[in-house]
Amino acid sequence: MESSEADVVISGISGRYPGSDNIEEFWLSLINGNELYSADDRRWPIGYVGLPPFKGTIKDISKVDQQFFRISPEEADSMDPQFRMLYEVVYEAIYDAGRYAFK
Repeated sequence: MESSEADVVISGISGRYPGSDNIEEFWLSLINGNELYSADDRRWPIGYVGLPPFKGTIKDISKVDQQFFRISPEEADSMDPQFRMLYEVVYEAIYDAGRYAFK
């Protein structure tokens, strides 16, 4: 397939990370060399061999804007927290792509 000057790709980005609620916070943490894990993130006692000693925790994983996504409270309670977060992250990625597409 040949490309031409009229070909356009619109992409967006979003995410949640330990110690960062969005891509901008995560990027600033990386640039500044911030530690994204705390002492509370320790999985097991010091000296346990074979597995990483820390876990990455994401705050407010169980929250979702039920009204915005038109999810009933009962449905939201039965959903996996990762799936609820997926709603928000996908929406933010689409919004991010549109932010640059129509200037």
